[in-house]
Amino acid sequence: MERSNHRSNNLAGITPIRPRRAFEDVILQLKEAIAEGRLAVGDRLPHERELAKLFGVSRQSVREGLRMLEAFGVLSARRGAGPDSGWTVSADGTSGLSAILDLYSSLQRIPLSDLLEIRESLEMLSGRSAAARATDDQKAGLLVAAQDMVGITDGEQFLRADTEFHIMIARASGNTLAPALMEAIRESMARVMLVAFSRLEDWDAERELLATEHLDIAAKIRAGQGEAAAQALHSHLCGFYGRVLNDVRYPVPAARAV
Repeated sequence: MERSNHRSNNLAGITPIRPRRAFEDVILQLKEAIAEGRLAVGDRLPHERELAKLFGVSRQSVREGLRMLEAFGVLSARRGAGPDSGWTVSADGTSGLSAILDLYSSLQRIPLSDLLEIRESLEMLSGRSAAARATDDQKAGLLVAAQDMVGITDGEQFLRADTEFHIMIARASGNTLAPALMEAIRESMARVMLVAFSRLEDWDAERELLATEHLDIAAKIRAGQGEAAAQALHSHLCGFYGRVLNDVRYPVPAARAV
């Protein structure tokens, strides 16, 4: 049988591979070193000149890669020329995640309703888990945090305290990823929340209601009532969104994040 000379068009969409830039290789190799345990939180990196020799690239490429990892919260830099200067592996990855989600949400015009839907699911999951897993100190801390909010009257301060309360629930859940996700979602919504607070006709009444609901949520978690805590969080979030965020659209570039 004669073999067909017809060539398949299945690869017609392939494009030439773009070689990675040098700073991208720096990032990739440092990421692999962290993933494999060769670098850990607190480890100090060699100076940029030595890194440039190790990687076989320019100091500018090394610096560009390090600064990008700093923006992601993976590295922290101490400026100067002393023995403590240089780059250190950091544990503050949440700030990088928050910045990335905030930027991505703005660029992609992600609807506020989508962020709220994810947040609601995460909150309810965290509430159930916190009721079962939280330590006595964590449960007591939640109650104190809720009680402290009763006396806060300033909108921005209340928003910061509110954010911390919900992140505390995520921490108490025992899921190590939950607090990072919660902080990132809250940070990406901060501008909208500030605008919503500024439009309230009766801030004092809303503040008192929210503080009361926080106290109720904390009490249910402390009592180990997981499903009741999850439902209280659901009612708290849906009620607030319905009252306050009904006419607010995302993003709102004129407002400043906390």
